[in-house]
Amino acid sequence: MGTFWETGVYTIDISKLLPPSHNASTHSNIKISHLDSPKVTHSNDDLTERAHTTTKTALTTIPRIRLGSDTNFEEVLRNRKPVIIEGLSLGHSVDTWTPEHMVQRLGAEKQVVVHECQMDTEKMDFNSKNFRYVTETVETFMAKASRGKRLYLRSLSEHKPSESPANITVDFPSLASECYLPEELRHVTENLFSSVLRISGQVNMWLHYDVMANVYAQIRGSKRMVLFPPTDVNHLAFAPGASSSSLDVFSALEKHQLTAAHPHDAVLGPGDILFLPPMWFHTATPTTDMSVAVNYFFRDLESGYSSGRDVYGNRDLAAYEKGRQDVARITKSFDRVPSEIRQFYLARLADELLHEHK
Repeated sequence: MGTFWETGVYTIDISKLLPPSHNASTHSNIKISHLDSPKVTHSNDDLTERAHTTTKTALTTIPRIRLGSDTNFEEVLRNRKPVIIEGLSLGHSVDTWTPEHMVQRLGAEKQVVVHECQMDTEKMDFNSKNFRYVTETVETFMAKASRGKRLYLRSLSEHKPSESPANITVDFPSLASECYLPEELRHVTENLFSSVLRISGQVNMWLHYDVMANVYAQIRGSKRMVLFPPTDVNHLAFAPGASSSSLDVFSALEKHQLTAAHPHDAVLGPGDILFLPPMWFHTATPTTDMSVAVNYFFRDLESGYSSGRDVYGNRDLAAYEKGRQDVARITKSFDRVPSEIRQFYLARLADELLHEHK
């Protein structure tokens, strides 16, 4: 059944056989011919590529909405689907945050730690760490980023970067006075976990998910975002327990290799605010030389968050962390059991867990 292919095809031509009444010894005109098998003329890569291109990946455009009050945003939260909110004020930032203005407000000699991507790629990969952290002055960094250099700033806490989440009001007060969320997003402000300044040149963010809900406010430049619902987890090359994937989403979409997934697509321009529900996988690529945004993370669950340090707002829920410990304990209890029996029982336990969920 496909474990071995013959290297040829043999054909017997009996169209000119004599009638059955004749002796078999007179059947001298049986023709046997040989042709090379067509199955061995294509590599597996060719076959895979052809399979991927037979079905195109369906992209869902993320809808754009306008809010009338914070009640409308409550409805957005209840729907748990991404939307682009337009028509809201983000202070003066959309009009004033040019590279020159930001350097003047922050101070030319202020130092920031940024990701610098390897010279041969614009795709940052958290798992392989194909970037390095470098310290630049604000003036140098902004000059490079505005020219599309492969640099990326994800701000951290100014005073306790390894302990506390970023807060633009504390970390960059001169900028925070020009950028703030409007009254319509009061729910975000009242449940705020962190506010992160993001500035990038021509570099792609790796595919990942955040446990906390967030709104992403595009200030300058534009950026393409691709999101996937939590139910796509098995199609996106996430290792067990990992919150980041090395999958090159943009390349995979071009090659139609994500036909089983459900990508949602958006291009954000200045003033657009993207709502990202918890656990929605997302990646981004600038469509201009430089992109400037502020990302606001907030708690939207009544309970369930893990206690303790969480600098980035992506620490998994307490129940999942406890579940992983239980899985490790259960797996270890089968250590002395033969492999096939161990696999049998672990598979049954996985089925029971799924049936309990239903």
